[in-house]
Amino acid sequence: MMKPSEKFTTWFLIALMIIIGFWGLARVISQLQHGELGWFAALLPFMMLIPLFYNLMVFPHWDMKDERWRRIIEGSSFFSSQIFILVLAGLILVLATYPTNWTALQAVLAIFVFFGLTNAVTTIVLTKRM
Repeated sequence: MMKPSEKFTTWFLIALMIIIGFWGLARVISQLQHGELGWFAALLPFMMLIPLFYNLMVFPHWDMKDERWRRIIEGSSFFSSQIFILVLAGLILVLATYPTNWTALQAVLAIFVFFGLTNAVTTIVLTKRM
C-alpha cells in the first residue's frame, strides 16, 4: 500500500509527463507547419521526459539506508560508465572518418543527454532485476 505522499508524487510525475509530451508534440507539429524542423528545439521537451520517467520508475525503490539500493546505484554507475566509454570511442571513430557540421555545443549536449539516458536506463533495468 502506497502512502498518500507516494500516490501524489506518482500521479504528479505522470501528469507532468503527459503535459510535457503534449508540449513536445505541439512544438514538432508547429515546426512542421512552418516547413522547418530544428532537431534541438524539437527534442528538448522529449529530453525532459527522461528524468521524469526515471523518477517515476525508481521512486518506489528509493531508500539510501537499503543495501539493495546502494548496490543498484553502484552497478548502474559502473555499467553506464562502461557503455558511455564504448560509445564515446565509437563516436570518435565515426567523427574521424565522417566529419559532421555539429557545433561544439550540440556535441556536448548530445554527450550529456546520452550519459543521462544511459544512467537512467541502467538504473531502471537494475531496479527491476535486483
